[in-house]
Amino acid sequence: MDISKKQLLFSISREDSLDLIQKYVEENVNVDTFDKQDISSEMFRLFFNVIELGKEVRTSLKDQDYQNTTLKIADIFLVLISICNSLNINLFDALQEKEQVLNGKVAKWF
Repeated sequence: MDISKKQLLFSISREDSLDLIQKYVEENVNVDTFDKQDISSEMFRLFFNVIELGKEVRTSLKDQDYQNTTLKIADIFLVLISICNSLNINLFDALQEKEQVLNGKVAKWF
């Protein structure tokens, strides 16, 4: 599927969105690439962003302004997808597998 960068999020359905977003990040998003041997730097970035998200949520709750919180969540999502891509993990497949492991003990969450 050949989709321009500007049209990606408007042209995909919910059913295939995670796979296409993961492929899009792999091919187009400028995140620092890293060697599978040096994944620690990307893990540090993930941890740092989660800490920053916690700070931002506290501020957002006080100010009732969630724009920066939204951006922090997007940062975390991009880093997570980058890690998955580096390790050849399909995030949607991982979520489906997790649901099967839980044997339906969790409400439908996707």
